Amino acid sequence: MSFSQIVTYLLYGLSGFFFGIFASRYSVLSCLHIRSKYQEEGISCLFSCLPQLLFLSCSFFLFPSWFATRTTTGAFFYYACLLFFYSKGMRSK
Repeated sequence: MSFSQIVTYLLYGLSGFFFGIFASRYSVLSCLHIRSKYQEEGISCLFSCLPQLLFLSCSFFLFPSWFATRTTTGAFFYYACLLFFYSKGMRSK
């Protein structure tokens, strides 16, 4: 393995880490917003929470599948960081 390949893997891992931090933070905020709207309005809040639902589906399914086609290292770090900080954020709320 050459030096440039090592640097490439490190950069992919770093990008997955930072994308995971961003996605986990806003996923927690989206879930909290959906939860509070559901407690206030019930199931009728589905249409008012569409942006949050779209963000959650993109951050947990669409973006990682696209990211994995480019680099498996970045996708691994993305999912690891996303799941760790998401679970940590949901436990504290």
